[in-house]
This record gives sequence, structure tokens and C-alpha cells, in this order.
Amino acid sequence: MDELQSKCWLIKNAFQIDVQAIDHQFQTILHISDDSDPLLFVEARKKIYLDLKNALEAANKNSFCFHTDSFQLSYLAAALHMDEQFHGMVIVGPFMLEKITDHFIWSVIRENRLENNWGKPLEKFYKSLPYLGQSYLAIGDLLVNLLTNPRVDSQFVTAPNHNEHNQPEVQPLDYDQDGMEVKLRYAAEKKFLHFIEIGDKDSALKALIDFTGDFSYRVPGNPLRAKKNLSFSSNTMNRLAAAKGGVEPQYLHAISEKFAFKIEAAVTMSDLDAINFSMVEEYCDAVKNFAVKGYSTVVKKALMYINVYFKESINVQSIADEIGFNRSYLARKFKEELKISVIDYIHNKRIKEAIFLIEQGRLSITDIGIQVGFSSYNYFCKVFKEVKGMTATEYRDCK
Repeated sequence: MDELQSKCWLIKNAFQIDVQAIDHQFQTILHISDDSDPLLFVEARKKIYLDLKNALEAANKNSFCFHTDSFQLSYLAAALHMDEQFHGMVIVGPFMLEKITDHFIWSVIRENRLENNWGKPLEKFYKSLPYLGQSYLAIGDLLVNLLTNPRVDSQFVTAPNHNEHNQPEVQPLDYDQDGMEVKLRYAAEKKFLHFIEIGDKDSALKALIDFTGDFSYRVPGNPLRAKKNLSFSSNTMNRLAAAKGGVEPQYLHAISEKFAFKIEAAVTMSDLDAINFSMVEEYCDAVKNFAVKGYSTVVKKALMYINVYFKESINVQSIADEIGFNRSYLARKFKEELKISVIDYIHNKRIKEAIFLIEQGRLSITDIGIQVGFSSYNYFCKVFKEVKGMTATEYRDCK
């Protein structure tokens, strides 16, 4: 992971093009981007993953694939191999091969059957992308060579002026703007992810401070977007660490999706700080409480279902029906293994989510109760007080 991340940053820094690494199941490993692409283009990119994979698997292992989609967005892709097997790919793009004109934009609108009001948004987005022309072939060649060879730590020298007699100064080549050596940062990252993998929440939260740096320089003039991009990458790495800790993919997908939406919706840097801490806590809790090892099949399936659907109108009977077990058997095994009833577990999940929303301060108490799955305001208030020892309004006012 460290080697791959380092190589992807080399590509990004050298060519100012977005770089994404995905595994063989098309799950994002790493995504380095200056901004979030419009959802329309994100979905279009996902549709080409299979074509890129098929082309790379059929080709020589030292090949790269070039593709231009219906929006005239171009991409390069090169395979990642492990033990001679296809293990994923690095995708570079989008970039442009043509200059942006009114005719170009309207051609895209017609081909994709978009509304005419897409004209300005398309123009703005296209002009934010790098224009490569035919140089993309050379970048593809460099991409293959970079991925198939070990990265070395290079140095640069400064030649002295003619009137100076001292030797050239040798300096390490360092892209990191926050003053922390790349190797030290990667070591801190490895330590941080290890704590998530074993579910050590306290240690992970402490390590998060060492791991987090100032990367606002990556999106000049927009530090919020820079921090969002870093938070998206953290979400992905946290998910992978929790998966190594034994948590089921379905549950991790639900956590990852939830935090992806929260990150994008954040409007302040402090919001993102709170989300990042909450994200670490939830992934660690997942490893500690919901890793597959140690639970019976019925409890494991119930946990997976509850943690995905706790905001829905669910109860012991509906859960039992969904996972295919007897209601009484589910209730008994759940209480035996988790020392808490199914309903109390659901309530705790909902109240934890409600607390997060209260601390964000954007929704009314009534709206929060409904959003986290309670059927009425009064019932929400009753359960909140049972769990926290105070009403939701009192909790909000004391923050």
C-alpha cells in the first residue's frame, strides 16, 4: 500500500492528473483528486472498469489501456499484478485530448441526451481538466514503467554559481509540504491502520493526530476541498484495515457509504475533524464488536442486517424473517452473545447516530428522531433519555 500510494502521488505531482487505484472487485483502494467529479461522470467512469480490466487481462502484462467515454473524457489504465495474477489497476484521468469549443460541448450534450442547461457546468468542468493531446502515449509508457519497477528515493543537486567553489548541494526530493518526512508519515499511517485493524479505538484516535498533516497545498485556494479529499482517502484506508480485522464486507460498505456522504456534505473544517474522529471510532467499534470471529451464524447475520438497516422500521420478527431464523432463537442467541437484547442494540445504534446529527447542529430534534428510525418524536425522546440520562434537547443545549 505504501509503495502504491507513493507511485500514485508521483504521477499526480508530475502531471497534475487525478489518479485512482482499484482492486480486482472494482473497490477503490486510493483516489487522489483535486476535486469531486460530478456524479454523472463518476457513474460513467465506473461503467468502463470492466472494459479496462478485460483489455488489460487479455494484453501483455506490460501494456496500458487507453479509453475515451461518451463524454469525451479520456483515461489511461495499467494493471496491478500479484503473483502473476491480475490484482487491480491504476487509472489516470480524466483528461482532455481536444480543445474545448461550443461545438464540442453541444456534441457531448446531444450524444448523451442531456438537458441544454448542462452547457455551462460541462464547460467549467472540462476546462478544469488537463489537456494532453498526443502526449498521453508517453504518460502511458511512464505509467507502466513506474508500476512494474520499484520506486527509488531520488535526490536533486543544485549546481553552484560560477564564482563559487563549493561542491553542489545534495538534497532529498521531498514533495511533502508539512515538514514531515515521507517515510515517517507512512510509518505513522501504518501504525494508525494497525490500531483500526485490531479495534484499539483509544490508540487509533491518538495515532490519528500524528498521521494527519496539512495538505491544503494540494488544492490551492480551497483548503476545505483538500481536506475532503484526504478524508475520502482515509475512509477507504480505514475500511480496508477493518476488513483485515475480520468485519464483513456488507457492513463495511454501509459504514463507508455513510461517511462518504457525510464528508461531501460537510461545510466547515471543524465538521470534517468531527467526521474523521467519528469515522475512526466506528471502524474500530466494528472490529471490536462485529468482526465475524466468535459469533454464531444467526447473531452474525443479525448484526450485519441491523447495522445496515437500523434506520428502517425493523424489529426482532422482521430481522428473523430476513435472515431466515426463528424469532425466539434469534433473541436468545443475541442476548447470550452480546449481553444486550436486539431492541436495545437497535436503540443504541439509533441514539449514537442521533448524537452525531445533534452535534452537527443542522437538523431539528424532531427531524433527527425521524431520520434515525424512530416512529414518533415522543418515542425518540423516551429512548434517548433512557440511554443518555437526559433528553435530546438537554443534550443539545449542554454542547
